[in-house]
Amino acid sequence: MKLKYKKMIMLTAMSTMGIGLLTLAISRDMPKAQESLNLDTHQEEQLHADDLDSDMELEAAMLVGPNMYNVSAIPSTTPDTTPTATPSPTPTPLPVYALEDDSNYPEIKSLFVDYYTAKNNCDIDKLKTMLTVPDKVESAEELKSRTEYIDDYRNIEVYVKKSYEEDAYIVFVYHEIKFTSVNTPAPGLSKFYVVKDGEGNLKVYSGTMDSKLSEYYVMRNYDADITELKEKTNNAGKEARNKDSDLATFWSAMDELYQSAQDGASTASR
Repeated sequence: MKLKYKKMIMLTAMSTMGIGLLTLAISRDMPKAQESLNLDTHQEEQLHADDLDSDMELEAAMLVGPNMYNVSAIPSTTPDTTPTATPSPTPTPLPVYALEDDSNYPEIKSLFVDYYTAKNNCDIDKLKTMLTVPDKVESAEELKSRTEYIDDYRNIEVYVKKSYEEDAYIVFVYHEIKFTSVNTPAPGLSKFYVVKDGEGNLKVYSGTMDSKLSEYYVMRNYDADITELKEKTNNAGKEARNKDSDLATFWSAMDELYQSAQDGASTASR
């Protein structure tokens, strides 16, 4: 590895892992929906195409009790006095909406252009105005350390799915991160929950989701249109790495460091 990248990679790994550098940080090992999402501590989730077929499958089968009584076996002369079990009502499935591009949501696009600009500028005051829980914004020192080796966020594109909640949206933000000393930007995909406050202003949700909303939010990662978006982002990343050996070196090193951190966390939890 080139010497000029060693310090950069190590410092970035230590300070930037929390923001999902290079689309590496969202739930690579996603055994449970709840483990991949706890918005009490962060509001931005990173997506990676390889997550789709990992180890979490949606089972929509409804549990139905066995037929306790075989009416055909009862003689016709014998009245059937056996009480019939009242079936449990079938839950109404929550609606799942199609993915829409930012041409239909210019105000959400504007929100995230401002969000990434404020993030890159370490503008804590601006970020506080954009979150539902302003106290969830990191300190200026923490944010600066996370973005120290990021020049800027480019080519921001926003994709939106309506939530089942009124005036709420699941937002997927494609962006390209330009790292210091690396010429080619790295494609990434982040995911947010966006709501309107009491005054009708759009905010990035930074509170704690209940189990119903959390599961719904995570399950959208498996929708066909999101699968396509992830694959598109992943392919863009491969093309960028093939074009720029410096980016490939940086990406590979970060991937190894992230995997090492995950392995360490897994060992510590045993």
